[in-house]
Amino acid sequence: MGKLDGKVAVVTGGGRGVGRGIALALAREGAAIGIPEIDPNTGPKTAREIEGLPGRACAVPCDVSDREQVDRAVSAIVEQLGGVDILVNNATWNGDGEAMKPLLEHNERDMRRQFEVNVLGSFHFMQACHPHLRDGGGKVINLASMAGSERTEGFTAYAAAKEAVRALTGVAAREWGEEDIHVNVICPTAMTDTIRAFNAEHPEVRERLLAGTSLRREGDPERDIGRVVAFLASSDSDFMTGQTLWIDGGHVIHS
Repeated sequence: MGKLDGKVAVVTGGGRGVGRGIALALAREGAAIGIPEIDPNTGPKTAREIEGLPGRACAVPCDVSDREQVDRAVSAIVEQLGGVDILVNNATWNGDGEAMKPLLEHNERDMRRQFEVNVLGSFHFMQACHPHLRDGGGKVINLASMAGSERTEGFTAYAAAKEAVRALTGVAAREWGEEDIHVNVICPTAMTDTIRAFNAEHPEVRERLLAGTSLRREGDPERDIGRVVAFLASSDSDFMTGQTLWIDGGHVIHS
């Protein structure tokens, strides 16, 4: 018996990285997983992994910044899996590997793409899933970042977009509380292929980050990040909404 038996979760960008870890963790707790994914290879691959657990999953092609594609993806997931109880807005834009650069070197395209994917993508899925979430006390988990909360230098567009996601989350938490929809944020630090490549190019940044991290390591996408999302997606978190959880090994410690 899993804490999410009978539930359907949508995990945007669930084909790889943190999204894949979250999708696997939710599936191990019994949820069926819908994976809207722009990559035509990784989404189906993660769906097959889940089916081998065994579990239920489907992958649907989707650019989260395009509202028509989002509506089609949600409709397809509802048709194949029976509804939407949990929404995880994980899809993000990695800036073509150029996210870390001074503010004065950012351009309008950097800003637009980060906001299109992170902010509009979350906004689109929250609106599209809302009719299904309100049917039974839905859970929304949005992904932000310590790059935003800590105003990390070199991440102007990414940090601004992720803080906008936190603002969007707070407004939704206030407006949707009476409908028993819980909306929270996580700010994860996890070892993914993208982070591995970044660390290889910027070893001094990794050293600095780990030196300021209590547990002295990055998280595992499924074991460390996914299981916290499973908590937020379950009835265990029924008295939480509008909150931000930093799942980062103790890098950010706020009073």
